[in-house]
Amino acid sequence: MATSNGGVKQPQETAETRVHDAMSYDASKGAIIHSFDPDAPPEQKAAAAGRQRDQLNSIIQQDRDVQGKELSIDGAPFPTITVEDADEATNKKQEKSGSVTPSAPIVPGEYPSGLAPAIPHWYKVGWRAVANIDAPPLEEGEEKDSHILQLFLAEQYYGQWYHNAALICFAVFASHFLTRFNFGWGWLIILLSICNTYYVTSMTRVRRCARDDIQRELIKTRLASEHESADWMNNFLDRFWLIYEPVLSNTVVASVDQILSTTTPAFLDSLRLTTFTLGTKAPRIDKVRTFPKTADDIVMMDWGISFTPNDISDITPHQAAQKVNPKIVLSVRLGKGLATASMPILLEDITFSGMMRIKLKLMANFPHVQIADISFLEKPVIDYVLKPVGGESLGFDIAHIPGLQTFIRDMVHDTLGPMMYEPNVFTVNLEQLLSGVPLDTAIGVIQVTVEAARGLKASKIGGGSPDPYVSISINNREELARTKYKPSTYNPTWMETKFILVNSLQESLVLSLLDYNDHRKDTPLGAATFMLQTLLEDATQQGLELPVLKDGKDKGMIRFDVNYFPVLKLESVNGKENLPQTNVGIVRLTIHQAKELDATQSLSGDLNPLFKVFLGNSTSYTYKSRIIKHTNNPIWESSTEFICADKSSSVITIKVVDERDFLKDPVVGYMSVRLVDLLQTDPALSREWWPLSDCKSGKIRLSCEWKPLNMAGALSGVDQYVPPIGIIRLWVRKATDVKNVEATLGGKSDPYVRILVNGVTLGRTEVINNNLNPEWDQIIYIPVHSLRESMFMEVMDYQHLTKDRSLGSVELRVGDLARESPADSQHRYESTGAKEVAEPIHTGGSSYKGQLHYKAEFLPALKLKHIHFEADENEIQKAAHKAQGNHANGGLSRTHSSSIDEEERHVTVDHAVTEAEMDGSPHQTDSSESVRASENEAANTHEEASSLTEKDSAKEGIELSKEELIKHQSGIIIFNVIGGHLHKKARLDVFLDDTYWPAFSTMKSRSTNAQWAHVGEGFVKELDFGRVWLRLNESGDLDKDDVIAEWKGDTKAFLDTTLNRRSFFTLTDADDRSSTVEIETRYVPVPVKLMARESINNQGIFRVDLLAGKDLRAADRTGKSDPFAIFTLNGTKVFTSQTKKKTLNPDWSETFEVNVPSREAADFSVEVFDWNQLEQSKSLGHGTINLRDIEPFEAAEQIIELTSEKHGAKGYIAIRLVFQPEIIAKSRKQTSTFSSAGRAMTHIGSLPFGAGKGVVRGIGHVFKKDFGNSHEKLDVPHAIPEAAAGQASRPIGEHTTDEATSAPTASPFFSLSRTPSLSGPPSEPGTLRVTMISAKDVSMADAKPYAVMRVGDKEFKTKHGNKTSSPEWNESFDFAASAHMSKLRIWIYDHKTLGKDKLLAEGEVDIWRHIQVGQSTAAEVTVELQGSGLARLRLEFDAENNPLARHASVVSLERSQLPTSSSRFSIRGRRPGEN
Repeated sequence: MATSNGGVKQPQETAETRVHDAMSYDASKGAIIHSFDPDAPPEQKAAAAGRQRDQLNSIIQQDRDVQGKELSIDGAPFPTITVEDADEATNKKQEKSGSVTPSAPIVPGEYPSGLAPAIPHWYKVGWRAVANIDAPPLEEGEEKDSHILQLFLAEQYYGQWYHNAALICFAVFASHFLTRFNFGWGWLIILLSICNTYYVTSMTRVRRCARDDIQRELIKTRLASEHESADWMNNFLDRFWLIYEPVLSNTVVASVDQILSTTTPAFLDSLRLTTFTLGTKAPRIDKVRTFPKTADDIVMMDWGISFTPNDISDITPHQAAQKVNPKIVLSVRLGKGLATASMPILLEDITFSGMMRIKLKLMANFPHVQIADISFLEKPVIDYVLKPVGGESLGFDIAHIPGLQTFIRDMVHDTLGPMMYEPNVFTVNLEQLLSGVPLDTAIGVIQVTVEAARGLKASKIGGGSPDPYVSISINNREELARTKYKPSTYNPTWMETKFILVNSLQESLVLSLLDYNDHRKDTPLGAATFMLQTLLEDATQQGLELPVLKDGKDKGMIRFDVNYFPVLKLESVNGKENLPQTNVGIVRLTIHQAKELDATQSLSGDLNPLFKVFLGNSTSYTYKSRIIKHTNNPIWESSTEFICADKSSSVITIKVVDERDFLKDPVVGYMSVRLVDLLQTDPALSREWWPLSDCKSGKIRLSCEWKPLNMAGALSGVDQYVPPIGIIRLWVRKATDVKNVEATLGGKSDPYVRILVNGVTLGRTEVINNNLNPEWDQIIYIPVHSLRESMFMEVMDYQHLTKDRSLGSVELRVGDLARESPADSQHRYESTGAKEVAEPIHTGGSSYKGQLHYKAEFLPALKLKHIHFEADENEIQKAAHKAQGNHANGGLSRTHSSSIDEEERHVTVDHAVTEAEMDGSPHQTDSSESVRASENEAANTHEEASSLTEKDSAKEGIELSKEELIKHQSGIIIFNVIGGHLHKKARLDVFLDDTYWPAFSTMKSRSTNAQWAHVGEGFVKELDFGRVWLRLNESGDLDKDDVIAEWKGDTKAFLDTTLNRRSFFTLTDADDRSSTVEIETRYVPVPVKLMARESINNQGIFRVDLLAGKDLRAADRTGKSDPFAIFTLNGTKVFTSQTKKKTLNPDWSETFEVNVPSREAADFSVEVFDWNQLEQSKSLGHGTINLRDIEPFEAAEQIIELTSEKHGAKGYIAIRLVFQPEIIAKSRKQTSTFSSAGRAMTHIGSLPFGAGKGVVRGIGHVFKKDFGNSHEKLDVPHAIPEAAAGQASRPIGEHTTDEATSAPTASPFFSLSRTPSLSGPPSEPGTLRVTMISAKDVSMADAKPYAVMRVGDKEFKTKHGNKTSSPEWNESFDFAASAHMSKLRIWIYDHKTLGKDKLLAEGEVDIWRHIQVGQSTAAEVTVELQGSGLARLRLEFDAENNPLARHASVVSLERSQLPTSSSRFSIRGRRPGEN
């Protein structure tokens, strides 16, 4: 026995001696050699390498008090703890430092110790801010001329020569001035010196700039076509390598040796890295080529790199004498137990060269390089010397064996090819790497549905048809999923769905088709490649057909669908970042370590533990860890990720197994835990352990992370919806002394209030500009679902360009306003009374600023049965059920499905315990029964609670029919937005009654084939008169509007269509592109007694007839006046009458219409002035008009007494008022009031009403139209055409026969807008005669106004008259008009004799809303102008007279035929809004 051992030991000692001699020889030359004890742990070997590194002396004096630690970065998992520190409390340095050190003296100019103050948002920092690149585009009509020269000169007429010409003019005028006033020659010499200095300086700059531009262009051409050297970089690497090589070796040894120790094969005792050095010669960059023609944030270069330590041609003789080649010695220990022997394997003389392409994507944040793509343009040249036996002197290089070197090289190329050989790239996400997020973490899930393949070109060996199946991989790496094989077919059909976790979309999805073989390797048939990056543009791509290629030849076609579900990001709720709560997502499970494992089944007392993860009752494990040998306290630090379709019902089982070579592996212990219990564990508590069952001892430490997926219905789905218990009527009155965040600019805050519930904005007030004591006086209705809910009323400061800033918040709890009502059978909850308070506004911490005055009241909803929607399965559940169906139908697969093989499991533990708790109580041998008992008890409690809730909602609730539901005027409409087909990716905004803030919004769709499954709700006050808006908003920000399509209709008809059934609605845009959405609704009545100000009768359109005046005050010397009247609404001027000359009893007989948002709060007044030609108009008196008592659709005459502070009451005016109720939509802009006193967005029934009979009776029957896209034949409301804002028309020759308006003193009542006829605008051009009659109130001061009108590309302008604010023209012009030319644009200018004419106002007329072919071909139109004023014009259309037939060349030359201004200096540029 001794002889045999000695025979083994002698060659080993000889080899080790020779290796030691070689290392001694290298060390004598000054190189640092890392030699380690083969049996030493990795920590000791890393410390030994560190001691060698510390021998390098630095030229910088080190401070002994400053300590640093190197961070090793490696893709493999590295232990963060050891077994020894698992039980010992760590004494942190922060706990030791309890003394207060005296403050050091402040040095002028030093960096501040605390956080730097935030840079104000109005600072311009960086070139992007100065250039306003990121500023949003201005709205239409707000564009401003950027430079005054652009008004008069084209771009090519000014530049550097313009300044030179200005210098010459300056020199001429200055010399003339000096000569004219008899200055001497000295002044002329000074002038010439100034001009000469400027000329020399400017010419020097011109030459330098020209030279730089030429050189830059030449360099661009040379960069793309030629390579350049990088000698400066190589010189730096030569010196830096000697310092960095020990650090790099230390990192490699610390990480690689740990991996080798844990992945040792069973027939070896150990693998140890005993020697490692990369030599003294640094890698080189031989050549570099740069590609300048790339995007601004892309840098792409080709690098020729080489690592040739044996090449001494480029180093000095002294460096060659001191050179050390790369050398790696791997110690392999053979045998078991005492009979072991170590055999060193030597790898040296490593050389490498190749051409590499590097592509960098830059970003603004640190580290400023987001993604680095690396690829080899050609196969690199790799050479080495490998001596497995004999060491350095007696070793034999295996490269001398014929064919072996070629085989190894091909294996290396086959491994690296799919990873980083062109066109494949190796992507390094530096942003993710430095953010601390694990590199292998999933960013989403890809759903791949493999449908079929057609026309496969393949055959089996020996004849026959192939048995194809599809293997799915990323970049042709390891297989991630595969389908079942289809026997003997060239046109297989699979229809199988697979889910794949992805951590980057910069790679390719490869679908490889293979031919299944029983007894030999499967034969490749070809592959199809899909770029995952295209999913960023459209996350759902269906019906993809890609060619199947093999060696560049077409081998058939494969059809499949791809759907991408990204991980949802953190959302900010009340200043805190919270994870969205979903039921489907990705689970990242990390097993850190186990402790005190039961080793009673092992003869040696040591285990080789590993763990397996099982999901549900499946017998197939999802993940298997590596083996840790010879320990009962293993440290794995291993992570895995998997998809969870239902978080609430998922159970995870972890089994710890003892690995045995040839025997069956026994289970040491196991644990089963619910996923929801595991996620409730605080990740900050690192000392929480989970006990193992079915064992005497053992515990395991793990952590879990939940990453929600953006699947349809994940956030606001049917399964998560809770019916409302009522509403909160919130009357936001005012705020006082709010925080001023604009004080630095000398302004004041622009406050508004938004109401948030669970982080979602459900309501918002208007913006009050520049006011620290705003008064909103608005009532908002918020649906609530539980007494535990809280509403945050946050006061915000509006910002036009940046994000709005918070001024503080007030919290309101629903439990303070409502309570349960067990005695009431109609309502489950009741109100505790209204709450009217003035609460301080909490600005953060313990500080408050200002008070918010509001009144809140709870209004209960009816307790109804069956307020729910049918829940659809998510994509994962559908795929699982489909897979089970395919398996039941006899699908062919090489492996058993994990969903079929199941075993019954019970939850063994429901919470983690701390170390003290486990030590204090004896460990149970089998805790499954006790835990199972507690589980059943908890389950029973949960079931009882849930059954009680279902009983309350299903059995104790009342049941109403559809007709009974619709009889209730107020209630909550619950929308289930299922999905739709869109022409652009967008979100759906749902508005009720007005369009100021949506009732709810879905998430922005990830594809044009939208799948939302979103449940939202909104409150309707009056069902008979309400309106529903469906808007597609392209903006991803909920605070911004980018509407691309719209549908609107009557609320009652909409509810009748969608109640308890699904219907489709078509949304259109201005270009007639259509999108369809599918919606289903439920209705929960909420009895509400509306205030007068909330009713539909409180807002609408007032038609005002200014009849006459009587006994007005005389203001002229002649005892007469020139009276005209001005009407104002809430401080805004809405109408100015004509001036009646020389009379005290004027007869106006004028009519106008005004939109009134609220009759209760309206301040409507009239003031009569005396017109004066030379001086300002004088007031003759003013009076207030009462709008509250006017009955709808009934004419009411009022006599308004005029009073003035100086002269008292004197004179009267007579008016007639007719009120038409309509919903006035609010404009959500930076203004705090209605745009132009509001805008009539809808009409009751969208029909022109006369006052009197038959109006209210016909409202419910306005919208009756067959809708064929719903599940059955329904009466569905169609979209209501939007009325033009600020346009009133009266068809010429129209007479009204209504009873209420046929009184002797009544004048014809006309509607605000007219619905186009069914025939629509004419397709062929006709003659449109436009008579520009007059304009009123176009300027506060007198001007010389003239009008410019345009239809299509034809333009005319009127003559300008004398100075006046109410011009009259009565000029007619002919235009060509058709369906393609529907707009008449009007501009009113003030004529200037010198300079540019000033734009006073502009407006737009919808021609075909006032002209109806076949019905009314002439109309008198009054249009409200933007800026100020009203314009009157007459439209006459002749469809039979085609002007284009007579004048074939009607183009923009018409402008040359226009009457020109009398002054040749009157220059007018391009009109605002003109393209």
